[in-house]
Amino acid sequence: MHSEEEWQELKAAFAKTTDRIAALEKKVAILENENTQLRKELRKYRNENTPSGAIPPYLKDELQHATQEPKEPIEPKPNQRNARAAPDRVKKHFLEACPSCGGRLKKKNRTYKRTVLHLMPAQVENVRHECQAYYCKKCRKEVVPKIEGTLPNCKFDLTTAIFISYLFVAANNSMGGIRNMFLDLFGVGICKATISNTLTRLKEYLGDEYAYLEQQAIEAAARHRDETGWRMDGKTFWNWVVATKDAVVYKLERRRCHSNALKIVGRKGTVDVSDGYRAYNKLTGRKQRCWAHLLRLARNPEHPFAIEQDIGDYKRLVQGIGKIYHEAKDAKRKFKPCAARRKRFDKMLLGHLQSVCWHSKNSNKLINYIMNLEGEWFTFLEFAEVEPTNNRAERALRHIVVKRKISQQSRGDESMESYAMQASLYMTAHQKGESYANYLQHVVEEKLHAGGKS
Repeated sequence: MHSEEEWQELKAAFAKTTDRIAALEKKVAILENENTQLRKELRKYRNENTPSGAIPPYLKDELQHATQEPKEPIEPKPNQRNARAAPDRVKKHFLEACPSCGGRLKKKNRTYKRTVLHLMPAQVENVRHECQAYYCKKCRKEVVPKIEGTLPNCKFDLTTAIFISYLFVAANNSMGGIRNMFLDLFGVGICKATISNTLTRLKEYLGDEYAYLEQQAIEAAARHRDETGWRMDGKTFWNWVVATKDAVVYKLERRRCHSNALKIVGRKGTVDVSDGYRAYNKLTGRKQRCWAHLLRLARNPEHPFAIEQDIGDYKRLVQGIGKIYHEAKDAKRKFKPCAARRKRFDKMLLGHLQSVCWHSKNSNKLINYIMNLEGEWFTFLEFAEVEPTNNRAERALRHIVVKRKISQQSRGDESMESYAMQASLYMTAHQKGESYANYLQHVVEEKLHAGGKS
């Protein structure tokens, strides 16, 4: 039997323990809430929509393997000038006296050769064109000769306009950077409004080529689709991309909805490659869902695991999905496209998902993501032109994302549409290994010669 004093001490100790447990439970609840918020914040940067190019190299698991592999030599592109090319001219150097002591020198039967690539300073000419006016008695109107190599009502020639487009679209320079470059390198003062007007004026000559790229995307056997945010005068727009083997088309639209996803629809029997965004479900053709998105979703589970068994079951689920995917890729390399093989791998994937005996939150989310797109994961086994991932569209969007970080936004509908056209031409030329400046010049000159303004 305990005395009264002992009972009081036990009650006090129990009360202290109860208060401490309550304080600890409150602290645990606060920490769990903070952990949830941090995981949500982390998923903004590490989720299934985060391409590998957006992850720093020091965070990639395969960094050690990548550094051990030998790098392939980089071959120069066609028409690329370098110090190993044949010299344009030869300059000989002689000495009359020793540069150290000034003594007399005796010529040896030895010559040291060194090839150096020199950049010539740019020359700027301010040319005043005087066009003689004439009167045509047959047409009964006044005519004047055209000024070759210029855009109508533009203070720069076509070469300068193309150079500005290259700096803004291809090199991703800001308008302030272009202004400073013109002032520092050429001594030419140019304001941001003039740069914007020059870029917008090019839009008048790119409409037919842009429509041609759209037609190529429609007729392609396989199209890759994706979208990313864009800003126009402080409002959120969306940059939709359709990338094919021969063309890349950007469309800047106000909404992120299925109606904008259907702006470029392929012919019957073609395949659209995309991620799991629901707007692409409205596409009427065959679909191939991106395995890169699926594997990133699998490797970055959203919810914490409650028990150890959840971790083991989830690992087996992810490893099995990855194994089936790699077997499918090997089958595509070894065998010809076949619908029966696609159905067989669909059954393999379904059987593996049904074999999971313990479902956690992460397992349920991953299984639901796959089952909602059932029948659209192995379409690439049925068509030779179809790829299992949407990396082509993601590579096309990467340039736009970098531009968005630098220039932040567009300031008007005209400039936004003009940028979409020029970016489409640039990425198409880049994908084909061609020069964007030459491509743009050819398109504009063809339009000018076809009946452009004087």
